[in-house]
Amino acid sequence: MADTLMALNEEGAPQLLKVRLPFPHRLNCFIKLWALKIIASVVFAIDRLLYPRPLSLCPTLVKTYSCRPALHTRVFYPPGYKAGDVVPLYLNIHGGAFAICDARQDDDFCIMWAKRTGMLVVSLNYSKAPLHPFPAAVHDIAAVAGAVLADACLPIDKNRVVIGGFSAGGNLALCASQLPSLKGRVRAALVFYPIVDWSHPPDEKLNRRPYKGGPQESLEYSSYWFDWGYVSPGQNRCDPLLSPCYAKKEDLPPWIYVIGAEWDLLRLESQKMINQLAGRGELENQEDDFEVGTYKWTLARGCCHGFTHHFGYKPEKKQKRELKCQPIYEEAIKWLEKAMLGE
Repeated sequence: MADTLMALNEEGAPQLLKVRLPFPHRLNCFIKLWALKIIASVVFAIDRLLYPRPLSLCPTLVKTYSCRPALHTRVFYPPGYKAGDVVPLYLNIHGGAFAICDARQDDDFCIMWAKRTGMLVVSLNYSKAPLHPFPAAVHDIAAVAGAVLADACLPIDKNRVVIGGFSAGGNLALCASQLPSLKGRVRAALVFYPIVDWSHPPDEKLNRRPYKGGPQESLEYSSYWFDWGYVSPGQNRCDPLLSPCYAKKEDLPPWIYVIGAEWDLLRLESQKMINQLAGRGELENQEDDFEVGTYKWTLARGCCHGFTHHFGYKPEKKQKRELKCQPIYEEAIKWLEKAMLGE
């Protein structure tokens, strides 16, 4: 971390060091975050025990790499794969606010994505806060992704590598791709409702939202817990490996597609970032969907944070969410095809 701060100082990057907040606030965050982690772990464990997944809904392989032996990597081959072929690689990173869940949460997406894109989908895991605050997860993703790319047993077309993720996973996709082991090797990033700017507290983000009357923001209170767990006091909040909106354009993948959710607390920051990357001025309606060169933005209207996932929902609501995602996934696949061809 010290090396990163030194580099930022030399380059004149903004500095905004996290201040240690009062003890009652830290204690409240400690209790709430650990309670959430314990409850989530128990709920997921019970669900897996009561409803074991059939083999057709499991990964083709589960691997570990010596660089991070405690982290399991889940590999999904596309249907109809023929031995000897090399296929594009999609590195998927799950969400969970840097603190909860694991790569198993995205199994349904990974199976669907491998089937619809014909890509080899590899779902990555990472160390969780608060035991492992920033930058542990960023370096975990970069290390394991580098090991995947070096794995001669996997049929990877190394000229067609995409990294993507949901929420915290979207942040890690944009951050890890800046590190030497991945920089220049990842052609495109596809990120869903990511956090890209840690420099503004949750209450400020809520007040900046231009829309009113929507559903209650799921991150309104929990954002403080995650901020406490992931960002250590004294950390520069504007570090590009933490807040990728401050990254240099040339340090990020050349193709980037950001998908935001209308009612999401994090929508404005990702919207602003992709508009800046695309060189769109403030006079333009930055909320509108657009595609400029290698940059693309889509706003999922009527959706909240996490709209792509539906654990615990009743079948009718699950189906409704899936239908909402279908056109977005179709648009993303078309964009990926162009990115892979370099059009």
